[in-house]
Amino acid sequence: MLIYDNRGRIVSLLVLVALVAFSAAQYVGVGQGSPGPITQLDPSLVDKGRKAFGEACVQCHGINRATIQRKNEESWRGTVYSMISRGSNLMPDEIEPVIAYLTATYGPGSAPPGSDDSSGSSALPDEPGREILVRSCVQCHAMEMILEAKKSEPEWKQTVDRMIGYGADVTPEQQNLVVKYASEHFGPR
Repeated sequence: MLIYDNRGRIVSLLVLVALVAFSAAQYVGVGQGSPGPITQLDPSLVDKGRKAFGEACVQCHGINRATIQRKNEESWRGTVYSMISRGSNLMPDEIEPVIAYLTATYGPGSAPPGSDDSSGSSALPDEPGREILVRSCVQCHAMEMILEAKKSEPEWKQTVDRMIGYGADVTPEQQNLVVKYASEHFGPR
């Protein structure tokens, strides 16, 4: 029997059951090959986790559920495996990257998104669109994520459209300003 996840991938029911059992066994430390602590947060692993988080996790929870939490790696691991046992469509190769992303971005000691003293927003050029970016984007996303995105104007427009779909409070006029600002200052170099 084949079933499709919400990203259009075919998942065998038997494979899904095996994944849940394997994931639960790893979480409680049963068997060999249990994942150890993520000691080095590889930026590419964190980026892969950010993308998987955006595709799988925010579909049910929205972005704010994670941004208000400050869990350590072990706690995020427990949350991820709990979500898998409840039917998350996170794929096996996305589990560790999502845990790395959550730990790096929303771990203990990470700055609350949007806090002016720690977001780095004071270093942004003071031009039209800055205030909208700080108010709307940094509320949920770490400033580093925005600064390192390096997207073209069409890519920023697509990103802002998607964020509005997730609930970002941005009017059409503000959308044009923030897209122009982001593409000018955080576009490809």
